[in-house]
Amino acid sequence: MAPGPADGAAARDVEVARSLVEAPIERIAEVVYGSNAVFLIELGAPDPAIPTEPLRAVYKPVRGERPLWDFPRRTLYLREVAAYIVDAALGLHRVPVTVLRDGPIGPGSVQRFVHVLEEPLTQERAEKLDSQLRAVAVLDVLINNADRKRTHLLVVNGPSVKAIDNALSFLPYPRQRTALLSLGGSQLSPRLAKRVQDLAHDEVRMSALRTRLRRLLSEAEVDAFGHRVAELAEDPTYPVLDAWDGRPFEWW
Repeated sequence: MAPGPADGAAARDVEVARSLVEAPIERIAEVVYGSNAVFLIELGAPDPAIPTEPLRAVYKPVRGERPLWDFPRRTLYLREVAAYIVDAALGLHRVPVTVLRDGPIGPGSVQRFVHVLEEPLTQERAEKLDSQLRAVAVLDVLINNADRKRTHLLVVNGPSVKAIDNALSFLPYPRQRTALLSLGGSQLSPRLAKRVQDLAHDEVRMSALRTRLRRLLSEAEVDAFGHRVAELAEDPTYPVLDAWDGRPFEWW
């Protein structure tokens, strides 16, 4: 059974998730730079954050995915949604709302478009963003993100860090590559460690999360995800990655 519009969405994202699935697509334009086909769409619904503007989203149809040797074909759009569901389960709120829906070019992932920061950063704001980057790094450990480039980390109005382009994730064997490589060996903050531990030790929440992920990922991938949650809960330390292989291509 396909997930409903708000299945797995954070409580504060439910309204937007439903609009992303159900609102009519009124405009579409291709984003010309990218490995896979990507489109910016405008929906017939207002953006709750900016009521004077329409809701916009990034649409990645499965038909536009380029085959990769290390990821199963026609699964990248599902991984985008799975990453959001894990982010929502942890209450990190780093990944923009991401859902499945049919679009003009068939089924794909649809992720809320976010606006980049338009004002200068102060020292106080920069320190706030540092803690949010550490939250992204926790997410990447758990989803085994193999492609966390710096360009996939957006500073948006707030200010706030948002993590986009999460498709290359959830492989069942270690493959983490990240621009946040320097965190390896350091401890998670007590707040982040508690989020992971609370999830790991809550059988009801973990069971519900596994059920949602099984709709999107293979059984082996869901099992591996569960092991990563348990391991990070037991030892809340960012993994030490190889100084070369742990960096994604174009990591700078």
